[in-house]
Amino acid sequence: MKSWHIENAERVKLVESVLHKAEGEVKLKISKVAISSTDFAYFASAKDGVKPAVTVPGHAAIAYMSEDDDNTGLKVGSRVVVSPFVKYTEHGVSRVKVLGVDTDGLLCDFVSVPAENVYALPDGIPDDEAIFAEYVALGNNVLNSLNADKGDFVVIVGASTLGLILAQLALYYQMIPVLVDLDAEKLALASNWGVYYVLNPTYDNLERRVEEITGGRMAEASVYVGDGVPFGCALRLVKDKGEVVIAGYSVHEGHNVDVSVILSKQLTLTGVADGYGEMSSAINLLANRIVKTDGLIGSRVKFDEVPETVAQAVEYPYQYNKIIVSME
Repeated sequence: MKSWHIENAERVKLVESVLHKAEGEVKLKISKVAISSTDFAYFASAKDGVKPAVTVPGHAAIAYMSEDDDNTGLKVGSRVVVSPFVKYTEHGVSRVKVLGVDTDGLLCDFVSVPAENVYALPDGIPDDEAIFAEYVALGNNVLNSLNADKGDFVVIVGASTLGLILAQLALYYQMIPVLVDLDAEKLALASNWGVYYVLNPTYDNLERRVEEITGGRMAEASVYVGDGVPFGCALRLVKDKGEVVIAGYSVHEGHNVDVSVILSKQLTLTGVADGYGEMSSAINLLANRIVKTDGLIGSRVKFDEVPETVAQAVEYPYQYNKIIVSME
């Protein structure tokens, strides 16, 4: 097995090791891995001399079965998508860890993962769409965590991959998304997908615009998914006793929080950090073309080009939503 380990910006190394398959796992040949510029930049940000606990990025991958598996019924050569959400028990409590976040990820030529984390892909879903299934699953869990109903306004702060997919899911579930970001190109992409309300803090007075859009009542809920716009926006743009969800993977440093706003508006805060249990639904949504992904892939590189790509990501961490690393 070959895998890229990123200990810091100066130590990106290819490691060869023996792949051990535990009971209940299946062996896969990785075909494509999706990683963002911010993922690479985060992994490369460790201080020199301090080896981080997780050094292999990658929580989204398309793969092929390396052998027949009786438990899943999948045959060698079957095309699959890997769910990064691994359920485990700690001190009697059921938890979920994310590959490439809480433990080493999928930037490898071969991997062994629990059989329940492998999902067969219909022929009608191309690799470039299927690789976003984890974000659709995470988006479903975010919206499931809300009490918001049809016709309610949901402010989504951040046009990251997750933010763009969340906006489409909100439309599908008949909510009204309001997408906020500083990147005009990402907002234009959302507009092309039918997201009517897109706001840029550079040009828009956010509180005034959301008040106008909602008829004065402000949004029923907000979801914070990005680092470019201050977290306080997610608090200010919801109504009193509204809901605020912080969504995504727990890899970034904390944000300053104005507790007085939370208290004065009596807001409810929730964190959603995985898409466990929603991968099958995500695949169905992609198969039915509910979620669009065209435009999310910003770059394609080969497996041996990873060090150069990491160096570029360190310099421009927000350059690409997704970089596809191909093993072929």
